[in-house]
Amino acid sequence: MKKKGFTLIELLAVIVILAIIALIATPMIMGVIENARKKAAIQSVNGLLEAGEQYQVESMMDGARETEIDLTGDTLDIKGSKPDSGELIYDSLGNMSIIAKYGKYCIEKKFLDEEPTIVTREECEMKASEKENITTKIYGIKRDINTSETTWERIEDAEELEANAIKSESELETGVRNDFDEIYPWSDIETYTYDVEKKEVTSWYNDNPEGFEFDGSKGEVLTYIPTFYYKRYQEDGYEYILISNKNLEGYTRSDEFSIGRYTMSGDSNAIHSKSGETPLVKITITQFRDYARKLGSEFSQLDYHYFIIQLLYLVEYADYNSQEKLGLSNTNNTVTITSGGCDELGMKSGTLNNDGKHSMIYRGIEDIYGNVFQFVDGMNIKSGVTYICYDPNQYKIGTFDGYYQKLGYVNTTDGGYIKKLGYDATNSLIALPIEVGGSTNTYITDYGEPYLGTTTPCESETGCIPSVGGAGFGGGSNKQAGFWYWRFFNSSSGLSNDLGSRLIKYQ
Repeated sequence: MKKKGFTLIELLAVIVILAIIALIATPMIMGVIENARKKAAIQSVNGLLEAGEQYQVESMMDGARETEIDLTGDTLDIKGSKPDSGELIYDSLGNMSIIAKYGKYCIEKKFLDEEPTIVTREECEMKASEKENITTKIYGIKRDINTSETTWERIEDAEELEANAIKSESELETGVRNDFDEIYPWSDIETYTYDVEKKEVTSWYNDNPEGFEFDGSKGEVLTYIPTFYYKRYQEDGYEYILISNKNLEGYTRSDEFSIGRYTMSGDSNAIHSKSGETPLVKITITQFRDYARKLGSEFSQLDYHYFIIQLLYLVEYADYNSQEKLGLSNTNNTVTITSGGCDELGMKSGTLNNDGKHSMIYRGIEDIYGNVFQFVDGMNIKSGVTYICYDPNQYKIGTFDGYYQKLGYVNTTDGGYIKKLGYDATNSLIALPIEVGGSTNTYITDYGEPYLGTTTPCESETGCIPSVGGAGFGGGSNKQAGFWYWRFFNSSSGLSNDLGSRLIKYQ
């Protein structure tokens, strides 16, 4: 029997069917390959993060850790291939942010992200280009350690710059010169509102200055402080403070954070940072901490970030006399005043009435001194020595080891106008009074109340807690407040009708 072959039409039909199958299957196969490559790139970044964690553990033992790591270098022990380009950044709590490029894939993980994700190549190249094209700027000040002058000399890119604050309604209308309004990081400090339930920003001041709602109707009113780098050191009889937009050798990274525009108000059910409220007082530092955490794990109360605000002020105004530069605040009064007295100033610094009975503001932080003292968390004092902690999850009264580091100097035990602040190279940010003997217009210009009539300060098992800023009950003196007005005699369970606190939000 003769075998019958395929006809031409049948062969063509098979070819068409195979072509259709190929047309359908090829994108699917390519998609599988593409997804596999993406997963491989993300797994590679997870490997980089694991290497970063290992580096962090090892560097904690020898006390030296880079805050920004080039992933193409040899700092990390990377298992597998290195990225074509990339950078890993640590924040002050040890959280990691990473961006890495593998071939055509760019993978990023921000500090608060749970997992790395792929971003567009354009985003990756833009981030790299932006960083490369930023001109390095250093704004600095220096001062003779032993001088009685309150002023600092401007150096580096700060030379010839000028900073003035509003001191009256008329000056608000006419304006004053402040060159730092256009200089990073000061230019990027901005007040905003934040919904704690949705965990999202609801408005920024600069988007609608005239219609911005300070009253809390859109959420807690906070002020954003951007990331920058600083260096404080002493050399050849001078003290230097430098602030830069780039991570330079010897500089420390200050991660972005937010601070309450106002002192805390409310009660145990809900605390707030909003206009038109009386400051919350007469509760302990532990209660303030707990109330802040009720808003979310990203919240704490005022802590070492206070010293960051001090640095920003000092480099901007180059003068310890903050009341002279910014305004007296509510310091010579018989009452504590409500928040919001500087809402009209927006993001400007100063006061609308400098009579000692009205609020002042520094770049969106109202009454950073004056009106009520503010607890500073993460600092415990015993026998005149301060122990500092930088991790808000570890803040605890009466703790003097573990996460708490001992400062390398002893606080003054005498009350009086501060003459000199301490310096510890390991904890260079923290500057507390070590000597008195100044006045209202010499040296540091602010008063210190170390230990209230005791010659053996803070000897109890739980020690003492510092508070800062001064209060409205000035005893007839406008000078009973300021950026460097410290009180050290608060017991760990102490409370007072002139002692409050302020929110801090970790970004």
